[in-house]
Amino acid sequence: MYEQELPSNLDDFPNYNLKQSTESEKVVVDDDQKKKAAYQFMQSLEKNLRTKISSPQQRVQTLAVSLELYDTIFNKIYCNTLYKDTLFPLAESLEEAFNDEFDSITKLLFNESCYRHAFQSVQQQFNLQTSIESWQNYQLLFAALQQKQNIDLPLPPSWIWDILDEYVYQFYVSSRWRKLLKNDEITQLKNIQDYWNLEEILKTLEAFSSQRNSAVQNTFQYLAYYSYLATAKLHVMSGNFNAAYTMLSQIQHSELIIYSKSGGAYQSLFSYAGFCFLLNKEYKKANLTLTLIVNYFNKYKQLYTKSYQYDSLIKQHEKILALLAVTSIFYPEIEDNIITLLKESRNKLFEKYEKILKYDQQLIGEVFLQSCPKIINTIKNMKEFQTEQELNPNETIIEVKDKLLKEVLEAKRINDVEQVLSLYNQITFEHFNKLLPEKYVQLYIDRNSVALNENSFESTILSKFWQKSKLLEIEIKNKIIHVKEVQVNQRDFINQLAQMNASLEKSIQELSKNL
Repeated sequence: MYEQELPSNLDDFPNYNLKQSTESEKVVVDDDQKKKAAYQFMQSLEKNLRTKISSPQQRVQTLAVSLELYDTIFNKIYCNTLYKDTLFPLAESLEEAFNDEFDSITKLLFNESCYRHAFQSVQQQFNLQTSIESWQNYQLLFAALQQKQNIDLPLPPSWIWDILDEYVYQFYVSSRWRKLLKNDEITQLKNIQDYWNLEEILKTLEAFSSQRNSAVQNTFQYLAYYSYLATAKLHVMSGNFNAAYTMLSQIQHSELIIYSKSGGAYQSLFSYAGFCFLLNKEYKKANLTLTLIVNYFNKYKQLYTKSYQYDSLIKQHEKILALLAVTSIFYPEIEDNIITLLKESRNKLFEKYEKILKYDQQLIGEVFLQSCPKIINTIKNMKEFQTEQELNPNETIIEVKDKLLKEVLEAKRINDVEQVLSLYNQITFEHFNKLLPEKYVQLYIDRNSVALNENSFESTILSKFWQKSKLLEIEIKNKIIHVKEVQVNQRDFINQLAQMNASLEKSIQELSKNL
């Protein structure tokens, strides 16, 4: 474990800032009551969005109301009970039904949540019309938010991240299903000339992210920083890993507190950075990056229980843990508490981890596909979409997996070096060559002695947790491989003594009971 941990504020966790709603959880209601509940939600949302914030305290209070409306009332109550299996009425139909009129930003935010519910919970199959309408709503919503950048709208960071994360997710779904579109649907898309595509989405996100300013923390700045992270996520999804790596490497420690205000954003930042390190063959950095967010979330996960996002955060936590298990093949230094988490996981990850350590290629491939970020051949632009023929959307992720599995064989040879050298204090190259090709000795040394780069992510974040490898340290002199004595960190030694003492006391107590 590390003496430091990733930064956060307790006040930002849902269990501290999310009040228990007085809204009742009615399971059975008629259609009129359901529609009235949605209308009343829109009234409350608009009233809160129109609040003129005159002090920091009032801003906190107004944000708390927005969070309750969004997280508890809409997502936890309405989505799970009133509209669990049905679509929400869109804002325009509520205006007509109740002879009322709402601000455009209220309608766009409400409709975004409605389409999200449709994509995630209601529609089991892809619906082109819903996809088109949601795309158009996003375009209008982001244009409206750009116009209101000087107005501090009371939108909590978790809501802002969810909007952007869903934006990227719906693009993934639309890209995935395009090969299965029917002829009449393709004709429909050609007629509208406007649909989900990478070029437009990048332009939209970059328009926000280019205005990042860590000295200011308001709604628009969260939108700017989270757009930056969403762009990196988008690059990974579309297979542009170098661009994602470059973006993530520029994130500084001082900016982490911004991302920490959304559990989903924080998990995404470190899981995607770890994934990029893994693909870039920087295995120790991948191991450390994934370990940091796993430890962080494991420590604070009970502070998310009030939020509707809790289950999805737990699922993402397990995915990151599984990716860390895969990463351990390439850098086999894993903390004891990580082993414990693997044993306690919902998905029996420890059983898989034991097979991973035996280099079970089929299982490694399966776990990798289940735990890695979403990757797909995206719709690059409308022209390409209308002319492409028989493109396999899953081609990129299959290539990534196959490349990784080839590297597993190389990793096994490098790991075998330690198995051989653990038997000797020193060994000649002539003798070693009879067991393994000597090139793997240098590869083993290079892997374990890797240093941090000067980019912001490594120099300001990873440097705070970077430790000397606990794997075997070796040196080569006169064609003889010398194994150095492993230096035990004093703090680790004290911790080990404390654990041994606690274990001994427990054993004595159990023996006393049996006497």
